[in-house]
Amino acid sequence: MIDDQIMDVFLTRQALVDCKVEHDIVAAFDGFEGLGQAGAQAFDVIVLDLKMPRVDGFEVLSALRLKPVLAAIPVIVVSSSDLQEDRDRARTLGAVEYVVKSMDYAEFKMGLKDALGRHGFC
Repeated sequence: MIDDQIMDVFLTRQALVDCKVEHDIVAAFDGFEGLGQAGAQAFDVIVLDLKMPRVDGFEVLSALRLKPVLAAIPVIVVSSSDLQEDRDRARTLGAVEYVVKSMDYAEFKMGLKDALGRHGFC
C-alpha cells in the first residue's frame, strides 16, 4: 500500500483485514518509498493513492510499467479524486481498478473488497 495519509493507511489496512486479505500488508508513505519497496521485494498487488507529495501515484504507475518485473503487479488505485480524467489516466497508465475513498467506511470497504475480489485477492 502506498499512501501519504496515515489515517488513510490505517483505514485501508483495516478494510483489507476486514476483507480477509491473507497477505502481509506493507505500507509506504510516499511514492518514492513505495517504488523502492516494490523494487526490493515481491508483491502480489499494490494499493496506490494518487495525490502524494514528491512522487505522485501517476508517476509511480509510470515507473512500475517501465520495469518488466514490476509491470505485471496489479495496481488498485484508491483515491479521494472522483474525476473521470484521473480514472482514465490511471487506467491508461496500467491501473486495474479505481476505488474512490469515501467518507463512509462501509462504502469504501465494499468498493475495495469488490476491486480486490475481481482479481482474486479476497
